[in-house]
Amino acid sequence: MPRLLIGNRPSDDLVGTWGKPAMGWWAQRLLWFVRDGDVLVLPEPPDEEFLTYVTDLTGTDRTGLTLVIRTAGDRPGEWLLDPGLAERTRQALAGRAVEEVFALCPNEAVVELARAIGAEAAVPGHAFLGQGGALIADSKAVFRTLAAGAGLPLPDGGVCANQESAYRLITRLLSASRPVILKKEFLAAGNGNEVLTLAEGVKVNGAGRTVLLDDPGEAVRVYLNERWDWLTEGRRHRVVVEEYHPGSRGVFAEFVIGDEDVELGGQGEMVAEPVADHSYLPAPDLAPGQEAALMAGGRRLCEVLQAMGYRGVLSADAIITAEGTGPAVLFTEYNGLVTGSTHVYHLGKRLAGADYARDRLLAEYVSWRVPSFAAARAHLDSEKIAWDPATRTGVVLLNSWRDNPGVVPYCLIAEDAEAAQRLRERLEEAPGP
Repeated sequence: MPRLLIGNRPSDDLVGTWGKPAMGWWAQRLLWFVRDGDVLVLPEPPDEEFLTYVTDLTGTDRTGLTLVIRTAGDRPGEWLLDPGLAERTRQALAGRAVEEVFALCPNEAVVELARAIGAEAAVPGHAFLGQGGALIADSKAVFRTLAAGAGLPLPDGGVCANQESAYRLITRLLSASRPVILKKEFLAAGNGNEVLTLAEGVKVNGAGRTVLLDDPGEAVRVYLNERWDWLTEGRRHRVVVEEYHPGSRGVFAEFVIGDEDVELGGQGEMVAEPVADHSYLPAPDLAPGQEAALMAGGRRLCEVLQAMGYRGVLSADAIITAEGTGPAVLFTEYNGLVTGSTHVYHLGKRLAGADYARDRLLAEYVSWRVPSFAAARAHLDSEKIAWDPATRTGVVLLNSWRDNPGVVPYCLIAEDAEAAQRLRERLEEAPGP
């Protein structure tokens, strides 16, 4: 039986138009999950050069893949709901039953498309998702509620539904000389975060903007009046307010929640400069106690979501603080979808082995400025740093070339962080135009 793979993004209700212009490019991370005979539903045709590159590396039969592409006549907005798309998907399946529906962003639209082709039961957690479960599985506000109830350690803070509650919480933290991070309820990679501080020179990672305030009172009201609509997506969502911990490390443990089991997918460290820039899988130099706390808290979150009916990928994000008497692991959010790291550890397992983390490090970078995908491949070959299955090391290109701003994301597979840095130095001797 074929699987149905869907390259969708979060719905407009959650993240507005953020990321929409690059939707087709972003969706190509789905290609790292393909197996022989899969049917792929995509918002735009994939770059054939990149598709061939992926199938060659993974040993997948390109001719056995069927692509269903959104057309110009499909419904705008939530395109998965277009009847024409459902009919073309039905035709692509040619009467075959669907083994599993795997979506980058599992939500109501995915369930509706599956229902339209008679494959609703093949969507993991379809009952939960069909009732708006994506709002629960990807909300930073709901996360704090569930994590607090489950006893996980959290940064000091809370969930605010109005400006007055946000003002009280922000002023309490700032008055105690503690910087504050404000987070949109939905949005990823730090793009919906802002940090407020009364002190100059605070190094900020994980937020797109830092605001230096003159005082912890009236200046906060002025800020909230100016930014409340942006923070709440036009007053549709809540805002998370937390103490910001300068110098902390951002780590994650990602799991796959099934009907009976919770399996570890991968763990790593996300480095933001100031928003998501690169990641390491697994996280280098985690102390045993830190890793144990990350795993225990992540599994506890998964158990809560599993009991509620969620199925699929769940990433538990945390920080390891740098201040105080010793490092502490504090949980900051979860993500119930295919994250920017899911395809990285997935390809790591396919290329370097299921136990790659035992003796290999994956270092993923979001952009390498090059003239084209072909030029990137040629440079890797000329430097002899392309992925080599014999040594289980080398550079893997994670997506097609993106013409604006002219970059390719990539993954370094190496023995350790030092070896990965040497690979990167050779890679960044970039080819000319």
